[in-house]
Amino acid sequence: MNDENRTIFLAAASAGLTYNAPLSEQRVAELTRRLAPAAPGRRALDLGCGNGELLMRLCETFGADGDGVERDVTNVERARRRAADRGLSGRVTFHTGDAAGWSRPADLVVNVGAGHIWGDTGRALTALRHLTTPGGTALFADGFYRTPPGEHVREMFGDLPDLASLARSAVDAGFRPLHIAESTLAEWDDFESDWRAGIEHLGTPEARAFADQRRDGYLDGYRGVVGFGWLILTPS
Repeated sequence: MNDENRTIFLAAASAGLTYNAPLSEQRVAELTRRLAPAAPGRRALDLGCGNGELLMRLCETFGADGDGVERDVTNVERARRRAADRGLSGRVTFHTGDAAGWSRPADLVVNVGAGHIWGDTGRALTALRHLTTPGGTALFADGFYRTPPGEHVREMFGDLPDLASLARSAVDAGFRPLHIAESTLAEWDDFESDWRAGIEHLGTPEARAFADQRRDGYLDGYRGVVGFGWLILTPS
């Protein structure tokens, strides 16, 4: 597959997603309850924010202002349109660029499925610790191995930690974990189906072949093997 087709397919996959992660509305509500700040007026920051939906939900719920940083121009434009439609322009600002270069701390720092921005989990958590104000909170979510992967799955995902190692990395970075959970298999199934649906809508033989490859890779490979962990953290 050439790079141009791959770019088109990935854009189509993400265009119809509310969240580009195995994340249900029930979990959003639970995370929001646990992240609720002690007082209004706190500032949020989402690094690798994608289409900005989670950041906007948090800012709407908490009455907070926020910044989202995302390198994909299409996602940033989509996020800005959604913010304008919801009356959040001026309160939530979306920036095009490399989140690894962001240096202004915030009271609530979010990084969901984008730890790769810094190269690995340890460096990602260290960066988030530096950007979380004293007494603040961070939400970090990323992949981990629930069970030992086969060779093909490891080739796809690389060297992921297990959930216990993910939590230890947060402690080593200077955080105290307040809440640790993982996406359910149902959340994964819905996410994978919705991801493939955007590609299926393209209707071309090449798109369908790409969707087939993703479906087979999930069902025959990483379903139930790769997990997605959610950590709510506070500086130690």
